[in-house]
Amino acid sequence: MKDKKLIVSSIIIIAAAIVVLLFSIFGGIGGGKTPAVLLPGSGSDTAGDSSLANVTPKTVQSVIATLSRPDSYSCAVTTEDFWGEDGYGKSTLQVWVMGEFTRIQLTENSREKNILVSADGIWIWYSDNSAQVFHADSAQGTDADRWMRAVTYEELMDMDADSITAAGYAKYAGESCVWAEYETPELGIRCREYISVNTGILMGTESWDGTKLVYRMKCGTPSVAPQDAGLFKAPDA
Repeated sequence: MKDKKLIVSSIIIIAAAIVVLLFSIFGGIGGGKTPAVLLPGSGSDTAGDSSLANVTPKTVQSVIATLSRPDSYSCAVTTEDFWGEDGYGKSTLQVWVMGEFTRIQLTENSREKNILVSADGIWIWYSDNSAQVFHADSAQGTDADRWMRAVTYEELMDMDADSITAAGYAKYAGESCVWAEYETPELGIRCREYISVNTGILMGTESWDGTKLVYRMKCGTPSVAPQDAGLFKAPDA
């Protein structure tokens, strides 16, 4: 019986970690339309203006601070891990966001898995067995993003500007993005983050160990249309 409880607890914690990763990346941090990016001293608020290329490690946090995510949107997210000579792992998730709610759907062992997270908790269930629902307080998974290697640009905003080694403006995943690069002090991994200037959504992250790409997350083109409220209804636990 103890083993069964341990397995269930482990499933909830692992799934919660996935949710924390995605909720921290895609959860709303401010409503409304993202304002146009105005670089300090650039004299331009046009996202396509060449002056945007002048963003620097010293100014990139100020630029990102002008951005906010929409209250309601959806997107597909692809994560890739690269290890060893030919080791490779890939996951694709569909994400819907409405206010404080985030709904995630992914295929796991040929089964469709659903995860719903809100301020009230986390729910996990499979589409082919919606009667069996795992439920837990979402706060229990807030520390798990460290070992899940969750990357958020809120962490980037908390860094000392001297820790940011490079920054710029570029196209990424089809979006005009501000990007910033830094090195993790613990492992010396070089990380780069791309944030859309049109939506404020994190479009991608890349992690490098020396010259080797070890991790990549890429967001598909977001839809900022209102989402179906039914997607965010918690199942009966």
